[in-house]
Order: sequence, then structure tokens, then C-alpha cells
Amino acid sequence: MCYNLSEVTEMDILFPLLEEIQYGLLQKKMSRLEPCTRARRDADALWSQFCAAHPKALRRQVLALLDSRDTAAHLERDAAFRLGLQLGLELGGLGRFQEGEG
Repeated sequence: MCYNLSEVTEMDILFPLLEEIQYGLLQKKMSRLEPCTRARRDADALWSQFCAAHPKALRRQVLALLDSRDTAAHLERDAAFRLGLQLGLELGGLGRFQEGEG
């Protein structure tokens, strides 16, 4: 990512960094969870079966469709993550929620 340093705020750098950290931690956590590893194995097996049964042109179309839908879902997850970060920053952390839990 290229920044014009005169226009960069701390948030412009902070959000992408936090998203990368969050993604890495999520992948690490998911790789240790049996339901996630099982789902990955199942998906890989289904993809192998699909590849064996369908021509390359169709596989390319399916991948383009999946990429398009994944991009939309990824943007939605990023927006939710950023909103959560912003809310946390504005509220001053989780301490606010714990104060009311007498």
C-alpha cells in the first residue's frame, strides 16, 4: 500500500495492520479446530471430484463465480471488523461493558 505521508492518519495504518493480525490469528486458531480442518478436507475432496467430472472451462467459470462472491463476503467481514474496532476505540475498551456486570 502506498501512502501520501502528509495525508496519513494513524488509523490509515492501524486498521490494515490490525486486520492482518486478526486474519493470522484466526487462521492459526482455525487450523487447530477439528470442525474447521474437517470442513477444509471435505471441501478439498468435493473440489477434486468436481474437477474430475467437469471440463476446465466450466471449472474456470465456477472459480470466477466463487471469487466474486468471496470478495463481497470479505469486504463485508472487513467492514464489520473495522466497525468493531471503531466501537471499541470510542467506548474505551471492554472495561465499559464489565463495569455494569455487578
